[in-house]
Amino acid sequence: MIIKKVTKDEMYNVMEIINDAIRLLGKDSLQWQQNYPNINTMFNDINNGNLFGAYIDDCLVGVVALVIGVDESYTEIYDGKWIIPINDNDLVIHRIAVKEDYHHMHIGDNLMKYAINFGKENECKSIKVDTHRKNKTMQYLLSSNGFDYRGIIYLKRDEIDNERIAYELVL
Repeated sequence: MIIKKVTKDEMYNVMEIINDAIRLLGKDSLQWQQNYPNINTMFNDINNGNLFGAYIDDCLVGVVALVIGVDESYTEIYDGKWIIPINDNDLVIHRIAVKEDYHHMHIGDNLMKYAINFGKENECKSIKVDTHRKNKTMQYLLSSNGFDYRGIIYLKRDEIDNERIAYELVL
């Protein structure tokens, strides 16, 4: 497996992966059910150099957005606190998804390990991430990679169900 930046030419494959995840998440929650993420979100990730893909035999099978900086949704945290206060050198993980045919092949785990190494290489002090309370797969992925629950955040975008549980890994 190779992990590298995704290009605009791969947008069809990116959206296949995102749409697989939207369908899967919709079975249990409202996460990703309100036109997010969409093709514009993913184009922005690519244009900003933030979208990384996992490839098996040159086939894109998973994606993750790795963004360094302050995420506005994380500036207020409830029922807990960040160990490393919000800062411009936080690594924030967003939009991690794996193609349906490749579930249970540790693609998500490899993307998470890549994100941790990326954070270390970029001298980030902390990696922050959130997920829906009902997204047990993501919660397991986070805890098995050393992330700790930190509290509750509320997404700063217009969503019906905007409460998320927040995790952090201090590097």
